[in-house]
Amino acid sequence: MRVRHYPRVSSKEQSNKGDSVEFQQKKLNQDSELRNDIVVGVHTDAGKSASISDDKMKVWHKDGFVHAVIDIRKRKGMNDILDLIKEDSWDALKITKWDRFSRNNIFSLIMFKYFKDNNKKIIAVDDSNDSLVRDFMGALGEKEIDKLKGRIRDVRLMRFEKGLFPARSPYGYRPIKSDKRIIGFKIYQKEAKVVLDCFKSAENGESYLTICKRNNIKPQQYYNIIKNKVYCGYVTFEGKEKKGSHQPIISEELFNKTYGK
Repeated sequence: MRVRHYPRVSSKEQSNKGDSVEFQQKKLNQDSELRNDIVVGVHTDAGKSASISDDKMKVWHKDGFVHAVIDIRKRKGMNDILDLIKEDSWDALKITKWDRFSRNNIFSLIMFKYFKDNNKKIIAVDDSNDSLVRDFMGALGEKEIDKLKGRIRDVRLMRFEKGLFPARSPYGYRPIKSDKRIIGFKIYQKEAKVVLDCFKSAENGESYLTICKRNNIKPQQYYNIIKNKVYCGYVTFEGKEKKGSHQPIISEELFNKTYGK
């Protein structure tokens, strides 16, 4: 995946707590190196506040439309990123934590949609990328965020220990629920056929572009599939790996033959 890094601090206090731009860039570099991502650019905003008071917002209604304008002229790095949003030369923006991107929840939600509309992602390497957690980040205080993250981590750890997917169902699976609780996961055959085709076609040396076109998926989704050991029966959590309770879609042998292609 081709990524741009966005290390950012909003105050000297954050920097003094060990969350400097340099420290964030080190974390981002480590993550990209681990995942074999290609870094095509680094953009910084040091000492620019992430609060709603500094990312000034104006909202008005006229002729049946609600309009909103957010002033981010002080954030040169973010402006540079948005100037490049329509280019096909990159796929995602990497940040360390959601509150480093913005503490203005409205701005964050608008950006998530704007990036998605331009076929790009925003990825936090030190925070959960679950949409529920992400949406709450801008609305909660730091202590409340830590409590929420702790509770969510406990739930995910419990799922992992039971051999369940820690987060949402991967492509190709659907949850099995009992009394509104997830007790397992089953294969969703329509998507599982796509997963199987990706692996078998990659094993035969077929181009990823041909595979994507035939299955109507994007290249990033193809790579998300082809690199995910969940499809040969494993679950992972915080760097740990174990056999899952779900039924694999492919064999471990096939995964090992196709990983990275």
